[in-house]
Amino acid sequence: MVDEPTLRPYALLWLAEHDGADPEDAHEVLTREEATWLWVDTAAAVADHGEAPLLVRHLESAVQPTIPMLLDEVRAVGHPRTVQVLVALAAAHPDPALAKAVRRAAFQVHTGGS
Repeated sequence: MVDEPTLRPYALLWLAEHDGADPEDAHEVLTREEATWLWVDTAAAVADHGEAPLLVRHLESAVQPTIPMLLDEVRAVGHPRTVQVLVALAAAHPDPALAKAVRRAAFQVHTGGS
């Protein structure tokens, strides 16, 4: 599983927890890119269940310290659900300026722009 890019973050976390690591220490187990991919994957699952408030709170679990940094890395990570996650997050977020930035990032991913 560790050699499969889409399963690697989950496998590494499982192995670390199996060895006694604290789940809160995921940043020590995953690369930044893997953590970002996992963030998008988790956000996709939350969005699928229509949990808008939880999706907004999910921003707090990102390893990136700022929303612009998160958006830059999310755009680059190549997760197949990135656009859907960003659109759902933009629709759910109460801050109009942040929602606009997230919509812009979704459009950039969709069109292949930067």
